[in-house]
Formats: sequence, C-alpha cells, structure tokens
Amino acid sequence: MNKLQQLNESTRSRERESNKNGHSKSNSLVGNYLKLFREFRRNDLVGFCEKHDELYREAKATGDHIPVTRHYYGLMASLIATYYGDGWHFCPPQHKGQCRADANLDLYRRLACILELEPGKTSLDVGCGVGGMMRMIARETGANLTGITLGENEVDEGNRLAQQDDIQDICRLVQGDSQAMPFDDQTFDAAYAVYALKYYPTLDRVLSEIHRVLKAGGRFVAYCLCKSNSYLDSNPQHKQVLSQFEYSTAMPSLHSVQSMIAAAEKVGFECSASVDISRRDLTWYSYWVQNPIMPWVVSSRLIYGLTRGAEAIRILPRGFTRFNDTFLAGTLRHIIRGGRMGILTGSALMTFEKK
Repeated sequence: MNKLQQLNESTRSRERESNKNGHSKSNSLVGNYLKLFREFRRNDLVGFCEKHDELYREAKATGDHIPVTRHYYGLMASLIATYYGDGWHFCPPQHKGQCRADANLDLYRRLACILELEPGKTSLDVGCGVGGMMRMIARETGANLTGITLGENEVDEGNRLAQQDDIQDICRLVQGDSQAMPFDDQTFDAAYAVYALKYYPTLDRVLSEIHRVLKAGGRFVAYCLCKSNSYLDSNPQHKQVLSQFEYSTAMPSLHSVQSMIAAAEKVGFECSASVDISRRDLTWYSYWVQNPIMPWVVSSRLIYGLTRGAEAIRILPRGFTRFNDTFLAGTLRHIIRGGRMGILTGSALMTFEKK
C-alpha cells in the first residue's frame, strides 16, 4: 500500500466519527462568524476601509498589490486564524458529514504525499500565513519546513506557535517577498503554495523564484482559487461578482488554471498533473452552504439593517456596517455566489516538476 492509499484508508477510518460530529462542527462556522462582531470593537474600521480604498486604487494603477495585501492581512490574519482556523483557504469534504478540520488535514496529507515529504527532506511554503499547514506537515512527516510571508505579525505568531509545539527546529517562518526570496539557489527539495499565487497580478517573477530555489527534480504543488472555464469576461454579472470578490480580499484579477500552467511552463516547470478535487455534491464551498443559515446571514437585508442600527447607537463600532458588508459578509457572499454560478473554483490542484 503506497502513501496515498494509506491516506485514503485513514480517511475512510475517520468517516464514522466525522459523520457524528460534522454537522455540529459546521454550525460553529456560523457561531464564529457572529463572534467576529465583538472582536472588531478594538479596531479603527473607518480608517481601515479608507486606507484599503486608497491602496487598492494604487494597486490597480501600478500592478503592485503588495501594499494592499499587507494592509488587509495586518488586520485580518490573526482574526481569520482565531475564528476560521489556520489558513484562509477552502477544500471539499471527502465524504458527507466530514468536518472542515478533517477535510483540511486530508488536503495537507495529500500534498505531503505528492511531495514525498519525510525526515531529511526540505520544503518551502509560499505565502504560509501563520503556518498552520506547515506545523501539521512538520509534525506528521518530520520534514524540514520553511515558510515565507509578507506579514511581520504572521511571522511572529507562526514562530511562536511552532515553538509552543516544540517543532521550531524543523518549522520556521521568515518575512519576505516571494518574488525576491532570501534563499540560495537549489535550497529546497520541494515547495507548495496554497491560495498564495492569487495575490500576484503576473506570475512570472514568483514562479521563477520558486523554480530557482528548488533543487533539480524538485516538485512544486499549487492549490489555487481560480477563474473557472465557465467564467466569461463578456458577461457583466460574472465580472461584477469577480471584481467585488477581488476587492474584498485585496486580490488582483484572478488567474485561470490554463494561464497558471502556461506561466509555470514558461519559467521551466513541467506540469505533471492538474485536477479539480471538488465533486458535484462535495464542492470547495460546501461548508458555507451546508448550513442554510450562513447564506441567509451574509445576504440578509434584515441583518444589514440591524447592524446599521447597532452601529448608530454605538453597540457596534463606527464603520462596522460597511466593513462587514465588504470584508466579512461580502466576501462570503461572493464566494457562495461565484461557486454556485460556476465561475469560481477553489479546489484546483496542480503538480509541477523542475527538470
């Protein structure tokens, strides 16, 4: 039995317990979303929105999204980790009733298997956030993981958590731009990027850097949020949903799977596999729609009105209504709508090799 078969067997062995607990854990997404209302009392939400507007306009004009991305995650990173979990990415459940945490673990293990990570191997996590995925892979495989991210706060928190887990010798985060990495040529045996490449308007520089720091024969896996083949730039509704989603998450225009593969091959990679791991009934956005309360909460005009009223009488902080409608409820609204329309795919998995 190979490693991937062992992973699948492990997944099946957890199904019974997951079926018992999955629905209650999915309900926690709604509860955690509502808890965010209290958390933002400590932040200047008006100032955040105004600065986001300014930086996003500049990013669209210059093509440099690093300042707006850094600003966005300066507020959102720790809150996402606290109330959503490690990593702001989505993956489909492997079976009905599987909780989101187990689905994420299955994804991480799948990537580790593809990359053949084990003690003595080195791997790079591109755009690692606070390093939740790195910590899990380091603990389970014994491989040496290095992550790079723009956010100083993410580096501090991620390294603190690695030390707390007593894996700091094989798991570390560094601050830096993935388009100009502070690593020597041919440093790593493997590399992966999970929902990280979407933050680059053009992919040549970041993919060239990944190619440079990989050893000959090294594998690179990209798990991405992309435009689907159904997206039509000539369709005004498609364009509106996509542009609103990009704005609310500080992203440039999303890439398609085909354009990502072409960009990787241009810098010297060979694509050995490309698959969308969602199924018709188990999609990458399943966890946001399996509880019917969530789509209603993020789209309800009643909730919007109550939020405005609570802000007016200072139960909620000034600026919260706009912040929520754009960056919290708005983001989830666009994810659900784009997924149901079929113009977004959040489960594209591509494997590349450096020849």
